[in-house]
Amino acid sequence: MNEIEIRLSNTNLTRLSKYLNYEIAGSALFLISFFAGFLIFFLIAAAIVFTPFMIYVLHQENKNGWIVFFFILIVIPFILSTILHFSVTFFFPGHLIVLALFYLYCFLLRIEVNNWMRERRSKLQYIMEKQRRENETEVFMSQFKD
Repeated sequence: MNEIEIRLSNTNLTRLSKYLNYEIAGSALFLISFFAGFLIFFLIAAAIVFTPFMIYVLHQENKNGWIVFFFILIVIPFILSTILHFSVTFFFPGHLIVLALFYLYCFLLRIEVNNWMRERRSKLQYIMEKQRRENETEVFMSQFKD
């Protein structure tokens, strides 16, 4: 593990990237598909547990546009589907639509977080390269000072 990876390993953005890039094997998804109720419960629980951390990291990174997009894409439809669910007597799959929107948001965020990580890695690499050049210049110039 090089120095850039060490500097990036303890950041919340790195943890968010790791969580967003987590994949489940296709065979596991196939087996879970037989237990749709359990799968939906697990997806809802994961969304509820993951959302505060995701909002915290976005706030910490000052990505206010993504927070506003979250409220527009998930919170407002959730409130509307809850209101419609109580006013309509037949089955209304509004919460499942909101759940699908949440995971669409996570997919889009995953792409962008990977870009942020790439930018941060490049910036750290540039800073380290600049420090290395300055140190080499200092050593070279110290040879001629006597």
